Amino acid sequence: MMARHVLILAGGRGERFWPWSRPGRPKQLLPLGSGARTLLRATYDRACRVVEPGRILVMTAVELRDACAREAPGARVLGEPVMRNTAPAIAAAAAWLKDDDAFAVMPADHAIDDESAFARDLERAFDLAERERVLMTFGIRPGGPETNFGYIHRGAALGPGLHRVARFTEKPGRDLAAAWLASGEYAWNSGIFVWRRGVFFDALAAGRPAIAAALRDFTFSPRTPEGFGRALESVLAPLESVSVDYAVLESALNTLVLDASFDWDDLGSWSAWARRQGHDQLGNVLFGDAIAIDCERCVVVGDGGTAAAMGLHDMVVVHANGATLSCRLEDSDQVRRVSEAARARESS
Repeated sequence: MMARHVLILAGGRGERFWPWSRPGRPKQLLPLGSGARTLLRATYDRACRVVEPGRILVMTAVELRDACAREAPGARVLGEPVMRNTAPAIAAAAAWLKDDDAFAVMPADHAIDDESAFARDLERAFDLAERERVLMTFGIRPGGPETNFGYIHRGAALGPGLHRVARFTEKPGRDLAAAWLASGEYAWNSGIFVWRRGVFFDALAAGRPAIAAALRDFTFSPRTPEGFGRALESVLAPLESVSVDYAVLESALNTLVLDASFDWDDLGSWSAWARRQGHDQLGNVLFGDAIAIDCERCVVVGDGGTAAAMGLHDMVVVHANGATLSCRLEDSDQVRRVSEAARARESS
C-alpha cells in the first residue's frame, strides 16, 4: 500500500549567516524561524501537519545528527558521510522507502507562516503525485523582480492553479526578472517537491544515470541510521555533486507546478531574514543582546555578548561566537565571502 513521507534536507552550512552560523551550528539550527524556533524545527512542525513523525526523514551531515534529532523528535535522522548536493542526498534517503511510496522534499531553510495553507497545498500535491506519474513542485507568486531566486516558466494550464512546467530558469538579472514579472507567466521556484519514489528514480536515471544506478537499489545492514551512514560513504564518494534541479527537473517532461497559496521566503541572507521580523519604530531588527541608538533600518544581533550599533543606517551588525560582522544591508547576501576568508585564514 502506498504511504506518504516527508524528507527534510538539513545539510547546508548557511555561510551567509556568519558569524552566528558555524559548522557546528549552521543556519538550520539557529532560531531564525517564526516564534524563535530553529529553521529545522519550524520545517519539522510543518511536516507534522501532513504525516506522523515516524514518516519524516531528516538528511543532514553526520556530525549534526544528534543536534538535528533534538529539533525533530520522532523523525528518523540520517547522516551524510560525504556531501554531494541535493540529487544524491534525495536518492540516498529514498532507500528507506518502498517503490510506490510518495514523498515530499522540503529544504530546512524556508520561512512559511501560513502552515494551514501549506498543509492543504501539500495534500493536493500528494494526491496528484499518487494518481499520475508526475513530479510536483510549487510556484510562488513573485513579490518583485528578485534576482536571488530561480524561476519557473508556466506552460499549459491543467486545472485551477495547476500548469505544466515549460522550463526552469536560474537566477536572472534585474531587467530580465522585471520582464518575467510583467509577463505573468513566471513563478519563483520554491524548491519544494512531491513525487513517488519510482517516478523520481526514473527521472533521475534519464538525467544522471550514474547516480540512479548507484542508489536506486542501495541497501545497508543493520537497518539503522548508523548502518545507513557506514554503507553510504563508499557509494557517495565517487558520485557527481549536483542539485536535483540540474539532475532531474530541468530535463524532465512530466513536471507540474502548483500555484502556492501559502507565503514563502528563502532565508538566504540577513536581509531576507529581517524582512520577516518585527521592527522598531525606526525599522530596526534587534535580536538577543542587541542595542541600537540613532539607527534606522539596521539588523543588530547579539549572542554570547552585546552587539551595539550607533548612528547607522541600513547596516548589519552581528556579534556571535567571539566574532563580529558589520556590513551594508544590501550586501548581506555576500557574507559568504567573509566566511570563506575566515575559514581560509584558520587553515593557513
